[in-house]
Amino acid sequence: MDDFTEEIFQDLGLDDDWDVQQILVGTIHVVSIIVICRLCCCSKSVPTGPATDHQQIEAASTSMQKQKRLLTSYLLWLNPFFPAHHLYLDRLSHAMVAFWTLNFVGVGWVLDGFLMRFYVRGFNSQRCAPDAPYDDSRKKLLCRLPLCFVGLMLLGLGAVVYIPTVLHHLQVVDIDRIAAQTQVNPYELLEISKSASLQEAKAAYRSKSLQWHPDRNPGCGKECDDKMSEITKAYDLIKKRRAPAPPDRTWEGWFQDLAQDWKHIFEVLGQDRAKKEE
Repeated sequence: MDDFTEEIFQDLGLDDDWDVQQILVGTIHVVSIIVICRLCCCSKSVPTGPATDHQQIEAASTSMQKQKRLLTSYLLWLNPFFPAHHLYLDRLSHAMVAFWTLNFVGVGWVLDGFLMRFYVRGFNSQRCAPDAPYDDSRKKLLCRLPLCFVGLMLLGLGAVVYIPTVLHHLQVVDIDRIAAQTQVNPYELLEISKSASLQEAKAAYRSKSLQWHPDRNPGCGKECDDKMSEITKAYDLIKKRRAPAPPDRTWEGWFQDLAQDWKHIFEVLGQDRAKKEE
């Protein structure tokens, strides 16, 4: 057998040392490729042991629907203008009806106060497991609700202070005309711009007074008297607006001026309503 093998190698022009080396090298390459492929592509994941009871309980508690809190529902109920308590309890249809009907003109809001306990109990019994934890809305709400109330108070105060000025600049209500008790706007009556200074207003007042003074217009009669009265009222209001605030002015005086502006707005609204009724 050895002689036969040697004859074959001699016929192929190969020697014994070369053949052994080639076989060893080829075998090592094949084994290496198999090992690498097995490690990279065919390796199996190491099986993990079963989860502990604590892990199972923790996973189950986090996946549960958390129970709603009665205190959170009542805190949200304190806002009668937006049905946030219904949204908190996933009562979407009830919330939409309450919003578009103003909660049945407040009647529904009062009833919700008495029925809140049943709303919360119904949600927790129908959608939550008996051992489900409560949500953490109470802590968040107690931190954020005071900020919301402060923001709403500041917003309401800003509306009370600035709405008369905004309506006046939008020419919805002419507060200057109503305050001066004139037929037209005081600035238009004196033919000056609204940004005119007190000196310009005084010069315009003198010019109009000379034009309409009864002594300079004999026989003018009631027309000149009415015109002079209008001019005087217009100048008095502009002088009051342009005059610097007195040093002893208090918050009470500022609130009185603000109340007067709102009074003028309600007068205009009352006049418009009377005209519509006529």
